[in-house]
Amino acid sequence: MVARFLIAAICVSCFGLAAGCERGSRHESSRARPNVVVITVDTLRADRLGCYGFERARTPHIDKLAAEGVLASHVIAPTPITLPSHTSIFTGLQPPAHGVRDNASFLVPDEAVTLAERLKAEGYRTQAFISAMVLHRMYNLHQGFDGYDDQLWGGGDRADIALVRQRSGERTMDLVLQWLNGNVGTRAKAVPFFLWVHLFDPHAPYDPPASDAEAAPTPYDGEIASVDRQIGRFVEALRQKDALDDTIVVFTSDHGESLGEHGEATHAVFIYESTVHVPLILRYPRKLPAGKIYPGPAQLVDVMPTILGLLGVEPGVSQGTDLSAPFAGTEPPPTFARYSESLHPELEYGMAPLYGLRLGDLTYIRAPRPELYDRAKDPGETRNLLEPSAAASDSAAASAAGPQAMKLDHELSKTLGELERLALVPKAKPLDEDTADMLRALGYIADPEAKQGLEGMDPKDGIEIYAQIQNARQMQHDGDYAACTRLLESLLKTMPKNVSALNTAALCETKMGNGKAAEQYYLRSLSVDPRQHFPLVQLGRLHLAERRIEQARASFREALEVVPASVEAMSLLGYLNLLDGSLDQAKSWFDRAIAEDPGYAQSHIGYGDLYSAEQNYRKAKEAYEKAAEVEPRSFHAWFNGGLCALRLGEVETAERYLIRAAEVDPEALLRNPNLPPLQRDPRLVGFRAALSRAMQPQ
Repeated sequence: MVARFLIAAICVSCFGLAAGCERGSRHESSRARPNVVVITVDTLRADRLGCYGFERARTPHIDKLAAEGVLASHVIAPTPITLPSHTSIFTGLQPPAHGVRDNASFLVPDEAVTLAERLKAEGYRTQAFISAMVLHRMYNLHQGFDGYDDQLWGGGDRADIALVRQRSGERTMDLVLQWLNGNVGTRAKAVPFFLWVHLFDPHAPYDPPASDAEAAPTPYDGEIASVDRQIGRFVEALRQKDALDDTIVVFTSDHGESLGEHGEATHAVFIYESTVHVPLILRYPRKLPAGKIYPGPAQLVDVMPTILGLLGVEPGVSQGTDLSAPFAGTEPPPTFARYSESLHPELEYGMAPLYGLRLGDLTYIRAPRPELYDRAKDPGETRNLLEPSAAASDSAAASAAGPQAMKLDHELSKTLGELERLALVPKAKPLDEDTADMLRALGYIADPEAKQGLEGMDPKDGIEIYAQIQNARQMQHDGDYAACTRLLESLLKTMPKNVSALNTAALCETKMGNGKAAEQYYLRSLSVDPRQHFPLVQLGRLHLAERRIEQARASFREALEVVPASVEAMSLLGYLNLLDGSLDQAKSWFDRAIAEDPGYAQSHIGYGDLYSAEQNYRKAKEAYEKAAEVEPRSFHAWFNGGLCALRLGEVETAERYLIRAAEVDPEALLRNPNLPPLQRDPRLVGFRAALSRAMQPQ
């Protein structure tokens, strides 16, 4: 996979290109080489951390990491989008070069050489833990990793409008620490490891643990506090294993969050400081000083060459700068411009793309109405010096703005030309509807019909429509279904074929118990685009709830035609066969689903129900236990597993499982028709106590 492209000709003034010069030795001796850890926290803007000056932050562990290492004060992300930004971190290439310009519809090209590949070639063991679907191995960023843990179905993790797969930072860190326990020790001192830990919690919708929500100034900051605690667990684990000082620890983020600035609630559209100014902290006491604040320019493409520089490994092909010497204080900070872009407005909403360049204190953004900001006087980038109104407040700055903007625009054109001329060729990623459904829920993917009336529009003018759609999604997540439906209806009057709005309205009606209204919204959505997996599955569920079995079966089969790997459709088809007594056909569907994705709990639950119907309670219990293993918050798995254990005479196990079911979902327990005989069973003393607690008013 080693690329042999001559990228050394790229404009040095724009990128401070690593030149690949010879060092004293190629790298430290194999036994002395440090471990490498990169922690990326999704959607984390730098100015919400205590070490970056936010007084109300609750980030003691990240702050301590900064106090023990080097903090780069002004680091720019290449784009406010997760996949392309992470691709830049781990290839050292800007998006126009690596070719990944948005989530979902792009693959990291095989020709790109990742940090994992470089370190694997140097003898490192390589492992990654991913917390969200947008970085799934299907997008090819896993190349070079020995292990790439992106199993995101279970664990009680959050799922919103389209069952977006993600897991909490706590759950991911549990897995990371398990890996450390099995891999850090005597053997690790001889064979160093490279570990990437990705945490997703600060991404909207914000839903921090209650204790963090209460103590933090905003839910977003509560999510950051929760992540900070996980960082603390990880650093302490390395410290306890006497491995911390022998590890290069890199902490950063892929992009920030607007938090309402410039009219953008979250991220993905604009490239202002709020979404592209990210933290970067490096801790490695062998070569880097403690408590140093690096004031020079930096960007995420610098991460890979800087790590390689600290290791004494040749940087290879990179558009970033090896900042290991400036970070150490042995060389002055270099001067270079920093590039950023957002093609998301164009690719997903039909609006104009945004391209930006930062040089010194100036920010230039190419748009239908171009923008120039002097961050020394205007750190929030709120006064566009190219607008006529700028002359009223600062005539001198306004008069100089035109020539400055022309110069920066010329430099930007030169930069883009060089990058595009030498770009790798990205693989096309055929976007299956299952993935599209999930990414629509995160706000990354729009619908073709959503582009109506937005073609070529400046994102500054189109942000209100974008914001309304995002607001509706937030209302749905918050459970304000009636308000969400009202807002969507107003949007549908001007954009009647927006399937995202139709599907969200259908979900809200379902949550409110209005099955007929939900069905009508799904039918309207499918009339616009019949090949949508999520609406077909949901429509089938509505049919099933009304015992319209054949209509449900038809909807699930259509969903499977759209997404042949849909484990949800397979499991539901198996359940329909189970209902009509076709047990062999049901087994066939459950087998297919488990072979496709063994981490989908409903397939195992289906097998448990099937074996229960056959009165094979031993196998049924095993199936329910497997479901509970992959999805510990499954009431059905725990409750039915407890019933099977009781039938097998395993009273202690039965009671333990039933108590767990009561803890997971007390309301479901109280509604269950099997509850009365359990209440009368004299053997279940502990369960009756748990039931009593469940029945107490909250």
